[in-house]
Amino acid sequence: MNFRHLMGAVGLTVLAVPAAADHYWEYGDWRVNITDETAGQNVRRYCRASTGGDGMPTLWLEFSDGDAGPPHGYPTPTYSTSAPRGYRTQVGNAQGVAFVFDQQGTFFGVAEGGIDEEGIAWAAASPRWQDVKNMLLWMKAASQMEVRALDAYRASNQVYVASMNGFTAAYGKMMDSCGHSIEIPR
Repeated sequence: MNFRHLMGAVGLTVLAVPAAADHYWEYGDWRVNITDETAGQNVRRYCRASTGGDGMPTLWLEFSDGDAGPPHGYPTPTYSTSAPRGYRTQVGNAQGVAFVFDQQGTFFGVAEGGIDEEGIAWAAASPRWQDVKNMLLWMKAASQMEVRALDAYRASNQVYVASMNGFTAAYGKMMDSCGHSIEIPR
């Protein structure tokens, strides 16, 4: 391959990669990351709030400026985890999961999981779609949320505890940055 062909291939690769601009804030135990992605003439803004990570499971919400926002749609809280190669996650595929707020309010979901192309086990769980708005209200009011793996033959097992310290501010920043209302009507 000559130099001209090499530079042409590099040029096409650069054109195919969308440009992105990132913005980052921290509110208590929560982080907000705003990413602007450009593909051709289209610009899409992705807004994400999360807590956890650094080797621990993560609780996150994500929305874009192209999503139908409130009152028609709300970002879905999602618990996600992974395990080192050769190990299982604490929550398995099709396993029931409970999201428990200050030992008072509980919402349920079913985990989805598997092993990725690199051999890393992963799992993710979200509440039922009809519970998303009420779960967000509990996230604003509670101090913590437990994620519990359900089992038909024994007591549930606590797999993660997420702090809600800073959630309300992070949710507001995330929604406002994507052009959506920060209000969650009761």
